[in-house]
Order: sequence, then C-alpha cells, then structure tokens
Amino acid sequence: LREGWADAFLSFMKSGGFSPSKKVEKIDVPSLILWGRQDGILDGKEFADKFVETLPDAELCWVEECGHVPHLEQPEFTAGKRLMFPL
Repeated sequence: LREGWADAFLSFMKSGGFSPSKKVEKIDVPSLILWGRQDGILDGKEFADKFVETLPDAELCWVEECGHVPHLEQPEFTAGKRLMFPL
C-alpha cells in the first residue's frame, strides 16, 4: 500500500463511510450509473441504490464480471452503454 493509505482509510471509516453528497440530489439531468456487480469497495446493493434514490432521473446499469472501475475493467461494455445513453 502507498504511504498514508492506512491513515486515510481509518479517517474515512471514522467519518461514517460513503454517502452521496447533498449536491447529488440537485443534478437535474438524466444520469447513468454504471456499477460493477463484483465491486468489493462499495457494495452495490447498498450504495448503488443510494444514488438511484438520490438522483431525480437516474438509470442503474449493473456491469457483470466487474469490480470497482467499470471503465477500466469492462471498457467496451461501458463505452457502449454510454454511447446509447441519451444526452
């Protein structure tokens, strides 16, 4: 691990962990949420739903055989979904 990682992780956990910012609910455009089905960092069942509930116009797409970074782990799938998503 990189220097400082353990301290940063401990600080993150003491803060209560991850939750979408209050600013997220102000996003008023259609939003595509791509979430890796095997994400071992942020559990999709808990956190993906928080985004769907918080964003006024969100679409959740599970990315199979994928962890935390869909754009790196499944780039073709991610690009395809992005290109098909209306702007």
